[in-house]
Amino acid sequence: MKLGFIGAGNMGGAIIKGLIKSGSIAAKDINVTEKNKEILNTLEKEQGIVPCSGYEELIDKSDVVFMAVKPVVFPSVIADIKGYIKEKKPLLISMAAGISTESIDSMLGFETPVVRIMPNINAEILMSATALCKNNVAGDRDIDTAENILSAIGMTARIDENLFAVFSAIAGCSPAYVYLFIDSLAKGAQKMGMNKKQALEIAAAAVSGSAAMFSRSDAHPWELIDKVCSPGGTTIEGVCTLEEYKFQSAIVKAVENSVLKDRALNKK
Repeated sequence: MKLGFIGAGNMGGAIIKGLIKSGSIAAKDINVTEKNKEILNTLEKEQGIVPCSGYEELIDKSDVVFMAVKPVVFPSVIADIKGYIKEKKPLLISMAAGISTESIDSMLGFETPVVRIMPNINAEILMSATALCKNNVAGDRDIDTAENILSAIGMTARIDENLFAVFSAIAGCSPAYVYLFIDSLAKGAQKMGMNKKQALEIAAAAVSGSAAMFSRSDAHPWELIDKVCSPGGTTIEGVCTLEEYKFQSAIVKAVENSVLKDRALNKK
């Protein structure tokens, strides 16, 4: 199977690197177009992908085409490629936030299988969480194909498209929240006298281990919290401080606002 990537920025590049790292797709079977020639040249040199001179060449060589461009330029790129898509009929996979399969169908102006996905940046280390849904034209075989490709870079979840904005908020946006949390932990340690570099390493290891612990447990998060909180101890003191400063409320509000922003983008 030959894959084509229109765009190889942060997200597209992460998926490309993840697929190659997983061994599920050979680099010679990945065709890429990218306006930033420095990115394209680096991917060719370091990863071994096949650079393409334009959309026509890429689509002609590819069985599956990933649209990995920003939402703001998505309509113009669709306008440029739709003739080639109609002729070659590859499976089209979109990862543009806020752009529904219905909108993509409308932009294309003809029926063709489309799978919409929402991965996250952890694809590069094979730990992405990726949502999938399909348009009315795509069949089970099409979404199976997409899922088989993407399962190589992490977990996948087929969800209703009306929940994509919610998924994006808790899986697509959350890496940034976690990075902020790690930095905040390290900043607190730095304030109390620890070297920032060492504090970051310790905080990252603790967060990674805690996530792994939860994923391997059937316990509710608060059951695990209670296990760490000794009566009158340091952890319950910290947890109560986070509650005092509305830590949970802030996270809930961040998720809510991310969902609303996604829906606003879709309306545009």
